[in-house]
Amino acid sequence: MKISNFNQGMFSAGLMLLLLSSGSHAEIYKWVDANDRTHYSERKEAAGTAKAVELKVKSEPTSGQAAQSSPQYWQEQEIQFRQRQAEKPNENPNGPAVAKKPRSLSGGKLDGSDTSRCNFAKDILSGALKHRNGAPTDQYDREVAESDIRAYCR
Repeated sequence: MKISNFNQGMFSAGLMLLLLSSGSHAEIYKWVDANDRTHYSERKEAAGTAKAVELKVKSEPTSGQAAQSSPQYWQEQEIQFRQRQAEKPNENPNGPAVAKKPRSLSGGKLDGSDTSRCNFAKDILSGALKHRNGAPTDQYDREVAESDIRAYCR
């Protein structure tokens, strides 16, 4: 049976990770120097003449997945989730609130009358109308609409 280079490389990498992770344990030392500054190091010799204290480091449980798969763990997660949701009563559960589009006065049509031109200009300024190609209204559009309001709205 021939093993491909890729599979052999993956096997070697996995084996190396397994061996490195199981033997990794570091001692951490803490000391205060003459200038009253606190230092931390993995080497006791770095403290020099100062008194170095070894710190006890709590390591993660080797079976982290086992603790997370218990029903009690998931019940606690559900309780925390519900508490977070209760703290946000005004938020929309379906995402951010979408502003309603203003109601159009002109229906997007001009019939040539002053009233329709006035309503069309008001629709542009309110945001009820946009360009046919979906482009947003720009400063020029707003200026023309304001001019039309002064001319046609009475």
